[in-house]
Amino acid sequence: MKDHSVNSYDLKQAREILNSLVSGTTAVLEEKKPESPLYLRLSDDSTARGEARRAPEPAPETAPAVIPDVPPQQFPGWESCISWCMNITRSEAAFVVDSQGFVIASRGRVPGHGFDGTGAELICSVEQLERIDPDAGKLVWIDLDYDKRRVVGFIPPSDKKEHYVLGLISPEPAYTSLKQIITRQILDNLPNLD
Repeated sequence: MKDHSVNSYDLKQAREILNSLVSGTTAVLEEKKPESPLYLRLSDDSTARGEARRAPEPAPETAPAVIPDVPPQQFPGWESCISWCMNITRSEAAFVVDSQGFVIASRGRVPGHGFDGTGAELICSVEQLERIDPDAGKLVWIDLDYDKRRVVGFIPPSDKKEHYVLGLISPEPAYTSLKQIITRQILDNLPNLD
């Protein structure tokens, strides 16, 4: 067994090599056995003892946010609408683009180049996502998460061919609990905003 260049048809020497490898690895495995098992118990010991089972407490970040009771809003135009949206979501900036990607209104920390490109990209993203699965219905919200920022787009459902996209830049994470409130307020005011 001193010659390690064994032909593949020599089964006797192949078995000897395999046995020497297996016996060497089992010795290594036996040395590295952990003292405690590397698994978690799936059963609850309290049920085995006849105690009542308690529901686990939710983690602080998964606890449902308190949804504020927001009175109906009246928006005379898009400027007041995005101002309200920025305040309720604590966003850095907000903008509205039409279906062609033109900025109708913007507010907050507007970059030097404006939101023209961002609005057009959101419109393209919406159109592409609706083509992927047209039977899923109309896209209403789109969230783009970056490393340090988040861009959120809201597309108010409309029967008209033209539509609008409201963009929010870096809203606080709790904005997800406000989606239904924002949707309802904008849809109620959409005839005034067109």
